[in-house]
Amino acid sequence: MNAIVQTTLIGLLGTGLLGILFHYLRDLSARFSRLETAVQTMGTNFTDQLKGHGERLARIEAKLDIDPPAEAA
Repeated sequence: MNAIVQTTLIGLLGTGLLGILFHYLRDLSARFSRLETAVQTMGTNFTDQLKGHGERLARIEAKLDIDPPAEAA
């Protein structure tokens, strides 16, 4: 009888620990997914900012009548 109780308790504890582990891994996976989305959004925003700066620089160069590739050579 004592062995049956011990086996049952060990089985329940093992099942509980596995449940906790799976819950933790699922939560961790969701957090990595959100992090990946945030990094992709940040990259898109950065690219848009660079494009905006490039367009602004092109307008300034056009206004000043500067041809940077010709002057660099």
